[in-house]
Amino acid sequence: MKDWFISLPGPMAVKILIAAIVIVVGLVALFFFYDWVGTNLLDSGGTIG
Repeated sequence: MKDWFISLPGPMAVKILIAAIVIVVGLVALFFFYDWVGTNLLDSGGTIG
C-alpha cells in the first residue's frame, strides 16, 4: 500500500488528494454493493410463514 502511494505522480499534496479520491470512490462502491446485496439477496424484512 505504501509503495502504491509513493508511486503516485506529483508532489505530496497531489498524492494525498488522489489517495483520498480513491478511498472515497471505493467506499461509495462498497456502499452500493452492500445495498444491492441487502435488497436482492438477503431477507426483505418480511415474516416467514
